[in-house]
Amino acid sequence: MDHSTNYSDVLLKYAQYQEAARKVLVPSCRVCKVCNGIACAGRYTNALEFGAKGNNLGFIHAYQALADIRIELDVIHDDYVPDMNIELFGRQFDLPVFASPIAKILTDYTFDSPFFNNNDAYADALIKGAYQAGGMAWLGDNKAEGYFPGQIAPIQEVNGVGVPTIKPWADRAEFDKRVQWCREAGVMAMATDLDAIGLGYQYSGKVGAKNEGVCARNVDELKDFVQAAGVPVVIKGIMSVKAAVKAAETGAYGILISNHGGNVVESSLAPCDVVEEISREVGGALKIFADGGVRSGEDVFKMLALGADAVGIGRPYTVAVYGGGLDGVATYTQKIYWELQNIMRLANCASLVDITREKVIVRR
Repeated sequence: MDHSTNYSDVLLKYAQYQEAARKVLVPSCRVCKVCNGIACAGRYTNALEFGAKGNNLGFIHAYQALADIRIELDVIHDDYVPDMNIELFGRQFDLPVFASPIAKILTDYTFDSPFFNNNDAYADALIKGAYQAGGMAWLGDNKAEGYFPGQIAPIQEVNGVGVPTIKPWADRAEFDKRVQWCREAGVMAMATDLDAIGLGYQYSGKVGAKNEGVCARNVDELKDFVQAAGVPVVIKGIMSVKAAVKAAETGAYGILISNHGGNVVESSLAPCDVVEEISREVGGALKIFADGGVRSGEDVFKMLALGADAVGIGRPYTVAVYGGGLDGVATYTQKIYWELQNIMRLANCASLVDITREKVIVRR
């Protein structure tokens, strides 16, 4: 991919897209200079706002815990351009960063935007923008008629580069339909977000019940999914070594360490609190993906140093879509690209394998 645009120009362009997003997203999102969860605490999260559960403590802590980690610098070394290329799902990517899955959003207000209540257009911009910049997008799930097929349709246009996330629907027919749709779209991988059982707007229940929604899955059920998918599977919502060990038993390709943006447990640990321990336990058996409070290339570096193989970013990608569509996503991805390359050079990391635990200082 073309990464010739310099960092200053990228920052100026992205600032323009932030301002454009700010004009249409208020009052749902103020597009704060620092997206840390403080200004949106207590907002209407059951209607899929930008905030998180309760008083946003899960969101705030995820951001703050990552921000508190420090990076050790080493600027005396041979000159080089850091190599950030990575192979995942049998594909090559320019950087170990992806847009985290976010499902149907922004339904409480009317926005002057072509992306408002138009999730097909939103997914199209997200998928193609990330792909254009050498990254990839993961997608969310919702039961609304036509939602899921519309989300995944653009993946066919980018050589299958995209990871749809299927909720653990209590109605297995609903779940199985999505698996089949993904196979027909030629996706490179699939995921399932098991922590969706904690979302306040999707109650667990039996098939046919009034509040039918998602339900838990055991190891054997996940093994069935892994075998049926026909492509690599990632299990999302893993926040403990215990859960990671069980995930490894399923034969999954990887796990996504995530607290669902703080939307499922207000008092959750920050993902960066558990990445190192989980990676140490199952890193040889699974790919380790992680998100939660990541806002810069330096944050990506920290997650990689703790043991993640690739890192997800959530809310800022939504701002990028609303502010600049496909080019907004590509520009934001390019911003992260330059920031990660810059900190790698400052910390004397010629390639991703050089980003080791010794490069960061964690003070708790």
